[in-house]
Amino acid sequence: MSMSMKRLIIVVMGVIVLCTSCVSLQDKEMTANDRAQVQVLGQVEVEFNSYQFLHIIGAKGIKRKASIELLREARKQYEGNIEIRNINITGGWSWLELLNILGYAAGAATGPFLYWTGVPFVIPFLSGNTQKIYATGDVVLLNSRTGAFQANQQRIDEALNNAAEILIDGMPRDATIAILSVYSDNRETAEYVVDELEYKFVESRKFKIVDRRRLEQIRREQNFQLSGDVDDNSAISIGNMLGASIVITGDISGSGTSDRLVLRALDVKTAQIVTMARERF
Repeated sequence: MSMSMKRLIIVVMGVIVLCTSCVSLQDKEMTANDRAQVQVLGQVEVEFNSYQFLHIIGAKGIKRKASIELLREARKQYEGNIEIRNINITGGWSWLELLNILGYAAGAATGPFLYWTGVPFVIPFLSGNTQKIYATGDVVLLNSRTGAFQANQQRIDEALNNAAEILIDGMPRDATIAILSVYSDNRETAEYVVDELEYKFVESRKFKIVDRRRLEQIRREQNFQLSGDVDDNSAISIGNMLGASIVITGDISGSGTSDRLVLRALDVKTAQIVTMARERF
């Protein structure tokens, strides 16, 4: 194969990689319950450039950037306690990508020379691509209930972090854990705590966590409710059905600026409390 053909192949490969790593993401999609709590005011859109290192889409960073830019744009047009939901993100051609393409050609031309002179043959321009990011999102007006939750979220997070750490340290490694429920007058707060707690247990890599879809299946089959406070006997019975060795229940109580998060870990076989955490926020 001739040297010019090899260079052409390198350039083509670079373009192929570019075309197969286009950004297409969604974020902060609203559920039916979410729609009942907010008012959609309109839609905003923004554009920005994003460099994909090693042609790997940095989804988390792009979503965060899109959310920030969309909210900034929304605040220019709307007032009140607003947020961005139903974010759609796509990537397209950016003129900055010409620099990368020129880099492919430069690398193909200089590679043999660098090799012959003893310098390692590296084409740094093949390490990524630049895309123009187009993001759109719905501007929603939060009601007072949702707004109160968000204003209190930092304190909830601190209490939850401390409580989760106590539970993680107090439970036996490799235990099979089912997070049943955390009762609160504010359902959004309860759901948030359960989701974050599940994430922290998984992140610790110390336990086996029962899939909440399995819990929902058992709930339908046995026709029991988890929307209220679950007593110990019910929790243990549900834990047995799920094949869990430990079940987690909890509640959030209080009023005004003095709230309390209580989490309890129960041994399914002995019905004893393995560990317990109480945090004020």
